[in-house]
Amino acid sequence: MKIGIYNRYWNTCGGGENYTGSVAETLSRDHEVELISIEPVDWNRLQSRLHLDLSRCTMREWPNESCDRLSVLSSHYDLFVNSTYSSSMMPRSKKSALICYFPHRIDALSSMRGRARQWVRELVSGKRRSLFRIKRLRGETVVPMTGVYATEPDGRAWIGSEAVLLVSGGPSFKIPLWPEAYNGIESIRVDGKEVPWQVEGNILHVDCKSLEKLDNSLLSFSCKPMVMSELGLSSDSRQLGACIDTRYLSWDGEVAHKVHSPRQSLQAYDRVISISHFTSEWIDQRWQLSSTELQPPIDTNLFDLDSSIPKEKIILTVGRFFAGGHNKKHHEIASAFIRMREEKVIPDGWRLVFVGSRHREHQMHLDYFDRLTELCAGHPIDILPDLPFSDLLTYYRKASIYWHGAGWGERVEQFPERFEHFGMTTCEAMACACVPVVFDAAGQQEIVASKDLGFRYSNYEMLAEQMGGLMRASPESLEAIGKRAQVSIGRFARSNFHERVRKAFLGLAY
Repeated sequence: MKIGIYNRYWNTCGGGENYTGSVAETLSRDHEVELISIEPVDWNRLQSRLHLDLSRCTMREWPNESCDRLSVLSSHYDLFVNSTYSSSMMPRSKKSALICYFPHRIDALSSMRGRARQWVRELVSGKRRSLFRIKRLRGETVVPMTGVYATEPDGRAWIGSEAVLLVSGGPSFKIPLWPEAYNGIESIRVDGKEVPWQVEGNILHVDCKSLEKLDNSLLSFSCKPMVMSELGLSSDSRQLGACIDTRYLSWDGEVAHKVHSPRQSLQAYDRVISISHFTSEWIDQRWQLSSTELQPPIDTNLFDLDSSIPKEKIILTVGRFFAGGHNKKHHEIASAFIRMREEKVIPDGWRLVFVGSRHREHQMHLDYFDRLTELCAGHPIDILPDLPFSDLLTYYRKASIYWHGAGWGERVEQFPERFEHFGMTTCEAMACACVPVVFDAAGQQEIVASKDLGFRYSNYEMLAEQMGGLMRASPESLEAIGKRAQVSIGRFARSNFHERVRKAFLGLAY
């Protein structure tokens, strides 16, 4: 079975990408799996950073366009898996699954905002010349659906490594190619089925006689791209797959997409897979859809207690440094630690350690990190951004207590997105026998499921009381809680993830 797994955010190397990569790693044992991105990805870096083996997968780069435009490309696969956060792409494959970390809003206001943003992007980019005019196909019209660059003044139109054209007529097509231009076409599908093709002179002949006659057909191109700037031919850095000569075609530059509502698109998936019970509850509430729970895998062979590394007076918290959304509340945690030291709840000798990658793509994330640095200056707090994994693992193993604060100060009924949807770092810390002290909401309640596994707090006063008890506890008591926490993570172990994936994808891939 050919499976395509689509994610727009591979380069963030976050928890969602770890989860999706783990699913891909498992499915690739039994199937042909393609990992789909919309920009270049350093796959070796991703595998190393997330400790994945994607060697059995192939990689495919789609055009960096909206999900509406890319929807037609999903028809290439027997099973299409969409793991992109906040995506409502309509699946067009034989079977389909949506991996949902947390359900985005699909109410009328949210839909209007999304469409407005898309209209503005298309107006600014010049892809849409009119807000209200959509041309109909007449005669032998060709409509570029996705993966096609703007037509140049002389009439040539380059396509990228993946492109789709909507063509009228049949049962065969003749598409003129630009004379002596590069041609990297490797395969062509018509309405999702691979068909014979050949180039004679400057004409591309596509044979569709074996297919059912339709008024309009979707021609999907897969090409080996050429980048002129890399060859020193020009400064053009586009990935060019082939060049179509539009002078002899009725070339409709205004793309005619059928736009489905987000609800229609979501309902079209054969299965929605959620990462936690918290996520499943909100899928039901927001989308009115049932879902199959598949909790993330924790590599308990890697994240474990190393007896050669003694526990130290370290309170650890792990999470990316970014503002907004479900950020990890670094400022609140730092402020709580500073206050507890002033109130003598936490005695001298204990340190708070922040570990996580820095987001640098927007000034607000940089400001967030700078404010944290200023807040922590002069206190026994270490901020360790972009730490190598081996060093992170060492901190997991030598930390005695693990703090997690996502959702602190937020209202779950109003902004559930701002809470921890599952909590992989909490699981990793517990697997290394850290005592977890986490905010009492959302996915964290599923991990620290009982009082004998750790502590959950709802406000500063509760956190201070719990920390006071831990500071007075004997090393043996802390060790006992840590070991119970460690044993409890076995239910999420990577060693049984293969069977859990098979169960979640039963009827789709198995």
